[in-house]
Amino acid sequence: MSFAGIAASAGTTISGIEELLRHGSGSPGLAATIGATPASITSFINGQVSADIAAALGATPGAAQELRHRIGREGAIGLVIGLACGIGGRQPPVKREAPATQENVEQ
Repeated sequence: MSFAGIAASAGTTISGIEELLRHGSGSPGLAATIGATPASITSFINGQVSADIAAALGATPGAAQELRHRIGREGAIGLVIGLACGIGGRQPPVKREAPATQENVEQ
């Protein structure tokens, strides 16, 4: 997949992906996709977990911090991209009508 495809899936721009890879900087698009701030993404890449990043991971801040220590900087970058692509690639749920029953079917 190209940077353009990754950026589209992650809800950001190609330059947002490049900035994350080169400098560990979070972009507004990535932040909006995962429900965090650009600053908290940057802090996560640099080793510090915030409550919004922990929530995006579905973990407690302590567990998210332990994960961050174990995966290192490159792993954190990959995790942010993967998380954003996973969330950004989800289709909204399809609303379905209730099944017809004898009571609500006209005869």
